[in-house]
Amino acid sequence: MPSARMGQEGEVSFGYGYVPPYILYNARFQLTDFLEISGNYRIFKGIADPILTCHGFGDFSDKGANLKISLFNAEISRYELPGVAIGLEDFIGTKAFHAYYLVLTQVFLKQNLEISFGYGANRIRKWFGGMVWMPFRHSPWSYLDPLSIVFEYDAIPYKDETIERHPEGRAKYTPWQFGLKYRLWDSIDLSAAYIRGDRFACTISTFYNFGTSKGLLPKIHDVLPYRAPVNVEPIGKMRPPDAVVQEFIFTFREQGFDVSEVWLTDEGDRTTLRLRITNLVYREEKNMRDRINAIVSSLVPDNVDDIIVTIDALTIPIQELRYEAAYLRLYRFDDIGKYELQILTPWKEASSPGVYNSALLFKKQLEWCNLELLPKTNTLFGSASGKFKCALGLSLNINGFLQNTIYYSISLGYYFFSYLKKVHDVDQLNPSQIINVRSDITNYYKQRGVTVDEAYLETVQNWGKGFYSRLAIGLFEREYGGVANEWLYFPVQSSWAIGVDFALLKKRTPHGVDFTSKIRQLHGFTPHYKKFVGFQYFLNLYYDWKDTGLNCKMSIGKFLANDVGVRTELARYFPSGLQLGIWYTYTNAHDVINNEVYHDKGIFFSVPLDIFYTKTSRSRWGYGMSAWLRDVGVTAATGGNLYELINQERQ
Repeated sequence: MPSARMGQEGEVSFGYGYVPPYILYNARFQLTDFLEISGNYRIFKGIADPILTCHGFGDFSDKGANLKISLFNAEISRYELPGVAIGLEDFIGTKAFHAYYLVLTQVFLKQNLEISFGYGANRIRKWFGGMVWMPFRHSPWSYLDPLSIVFEYDAIPYKDETIERHPEGRAKYTPWQFGLKYRLWDSIDLSAAYIRGDRFACTISTFYNFGTSKGLLPKIHDVLPYRAPVNVEPIGKMRPPDAVVQEFIFTFREQGFDVSEVWLTDEGDRTTLRLRITNLVYREEKNMRDRINAIVSSLVPDNVDDIIVTIDALTIPIQELRYEAAYLRLYRFDDIGKYELQILTPWKEASSPGVYNSALLFKKQLEWCNLELLPKTNTLFGSASGKFKCALGLSLNINGFLQNTIYYSISLGYYFFSYLKKVHDVDQLNPSQIINVRSDITNYYKQRGVTVDEAYLETVQNWGKGFYSRLAIGLFEREYGGVANEWLYFPVQSSWAIGVDFALLKKRTPHGVDFTSKIRQLHGFTPHYKKFVGFQYFLNLYYDWKDTGLNCKMSIGKFLANDVGVRTELARYFPSGLQLGIWYTYTNAHDVINNEVYHDKGIFFSVPLDIFYTKTSRSRWGYGMSAWLRDVGVTAATGGNLYELINQERQ
C-alpha cells in the first residue's frame, strides 16, 4: 500500500522483487519534491503468453507507469502535520493494475513511528493503511538502527478476477500483512514479508541522489583557478604582442580552454584585446566564467582598455564577455567580487573585430581529423522473440573541420555479438498499417560486418542579433540521408527561443550505403511497396524555465510518415547535470494498438559522466525509449541541433 512520503529531489531508484506470483522490476524518479514517477515491469510467473511464448518470449508480462503528487510535504512542518499525497498507478498501457488513491502519512519522531491512512479506488478498494516502526533507531547497537518492522492493511480484492489477473494470486486469507526491512550503507534496502496470509515475498532495491550529487569521486585532478604568475606589463618592447598571445594560449589551455583567435584593435582612444576560445571542460557557465575572470584579470596588459572573450561552439561564436580593464584591476585586488564583476560585465551577443582597425595576432587551424572509439549498443524491450534483445560492438568516429568552417562526421560500427538477428520486423500482434518509416529498423540492426552509421557535412552560421542557421548534407543515421536546413532565433540571456527546420530525405537500404526509392506499407500482414521521398518540417518553440529547472520544447509540423501534429518534450535538469524527460506526440495518423489509436510517447535521460570521474568533463551518456516501436510521430536525425549546441554553452 502507498504512503505520502516522498524521496529527495533528484533521487533515482531501481529494484527487484519476488512477490508471488509475480517477479517485479521497478524504477523510480523523484523529479521534484512533490512529484514522483515510477515504472513497473511485472512478469506473471508460470503464465504463458498465448501468442509470444512459443517464440521464446517467456512468461506473460505487463508494464505500467505510476504517478504520485504530494499535496503537502510532512517535512515542511517538521512532522507536526501529516503529509498528503494523491496517486495514479498503472495509468498507461493495458491498465491491468490501475488504481488511484488519496493517502495521509503522519511521522512520530519521538516514537520512531510512521502511520499511513488512505482511500483508493479500482485495484486499491476503499480504506487502507500501514505502519513503519524503527524500534532500535536510538539504540547503542548501530547495526540494529536501520531495522524496520512494517504492518499494513491490504485493500486489494484479490478474489475478484477482474482485479487480480493471475490465478495463483487470488488467495487471500487475511488483509493484514507484515514484514521486516533493513537498510545497508544508506543506499540499499532489503525486505522480507508475509503477504495475504499465504506466501512469503522479498525485495531488494538501491537508490542514489544523482540530481544533487557532486560526484562519486572527488575532483582531485581538476586544476585550481589561475592565481599566478600575474603579468600586467604593457604591450611593447618588454612584452611584445606574440609574448602576450603565448601567455594567454598556454594559460587558457592549462585551465581547460582552447584559443582559436587573438586580435588587437586600436580605435584611437581605446585599445581592445579580443580572444576567441572554446570551452573543453566545464558543463556550467558559472564555473567557466570564474576561470575566465581569473585568467584575464591576471594577464591583462596595463595599456589595454578592454578585453573581449568570445565563446565558440563548433565553428561559430555564441556569446562574449566585454571586460573593461579597470574593472579587472579592481577584481584582481579584491576591491570588487565576482558578483559585482558579473553585473558590470554581462554576457553579450558575439561580435566581430573591425576590418580596418584590427590586427590578427594569432589564428589556429582547427583539427581536421579527430578519432574516437566508443561502445556501440542497440536494445529492444519486449520483442516477439524474447523480452530483451541487444547488440554490442564498437563505433569508430572520425570527425573534424574542413577549411575551419565545415564540420564533418563519419561513424563506422561493428557488432561483436548480437541477439537481434532473429528479431522480426513486423509486430505480430498489432502490425503498423501506415508506411514503415521506423518500425523496420530491426532490419538495419542485422547488417553484418562494418556499417556506415553516419557520414555528413555540416556548416553553422551566426548571423548576429541572436539569429543562427545550420545546413547539413549526407548520411544522417542508419535509415536516412539527405539535406537539412535549420534556423534559430536565440538571444543571449533569453529563456526562450524559436526556430524552424526542414529536411528532404531518402531511405537507405538495410545493407551498404545505397538509397532506395521505395518504402514498405502493410495491408494486414501483407507487404506492399510504394514510392517514397521523405519530407519533414517543423516550427520549434523552446523555453528554459530556470526557476524550476525545466526545459520545454514544442515542435509543430509534418512528420516522416506524412502525419501532421505536435510533439511536446519536458525535461527536468538538476544541479549535477542529470536530465530526466518525457515526450508525447499527437498526430493525425491512425495507428491502432490493441483497438486504441496510439500516439507516440516515451522517456529519456542524460547523465553527466564526470559523476564517475576524478576530473570535470562535458561528456554525457543518454538513453531514450518509446512505449512502442511504431511509425507515428517519427523524425529522422539531421545532424546537430542548434538549440542544444547553444544552450549547453549557456547552461
